Amino acid sequence: MIEITTLSELTIDGKLALHRTSSSKELFDYSTDELKAWFHGQRALSDAIMVGANTVRVDDPSLTVRYVEGPSPLRVIPSSDGLLPLTSALLNDGLPTLVATARKAQPATVAALLAKPGVDVVCCGETEVDLVALMQVLAQRGVKRLIVEGGSTLLSSLFGHGLVSKIIIKHIPIISGDPDAPTYLTLAPRPGHTMGISRWRMDEWFVKGGIGVSVYGREAAR
Repeated sequence: MIEITTLSELTIDGKLALHRTSSSKELFDYSTDELKAWFHGQRALSDAIMVGANTVRVDDPSLTVRYVEGPSPLRVIPSSDGLLPLTSALLNDGLPTLVATARKAQPATVAALLAKPGVDVVCCGETEVDLVALMQVLAQRGVKRLIVEGGSTLLSSLFGHGLVSKIIIKHIPIISGDPDAPTYLTLAPRPGHTMGISRWRMDEWFVKGGIGVSVYGREAAR
């Protein structure tokens, strides 16, 4: 079974970014070198790292280990239609990347992804990526620890399927003030999801580089 950890940066008012269309990298820039090193250390401890397709489009992340010594994890991008920008950094650096699509992805789109260095494509689901099936694929590829860095739609899907076992939140001491900025979870109902109440326990709380970090584990069902 894969241990899935979500790792997010949240403002005081619970936002993943400062504005609706801005990159979450703006929040990361408020981190100190100490926090950045710790954050990238979490990446190095993971077998794979996942973000949603929209995060790739907006942030153009590298999802590599840079602030500490250590291996970069396999990048995993669920994208039902496979329509990722072909200029994206993670599609052009030659490092291992797995794009998960649904059957609705066009053959030409899949072929364009497969033509990129280090990129593999797997089909999981009919109209949207089946995250449960994707976890099975990753387990078969030897992934035991997966870290997920967003965005809110992907996080909501993972929580809705009950797949998350650990939550890490970096509490950035900033108020966005933008009611349209993305929140931690998308809360809109999605097919096959059950977003009811779930209980979590706080396992750790510490300050790293002036930023509070909270770590939660799933509470056993009662």
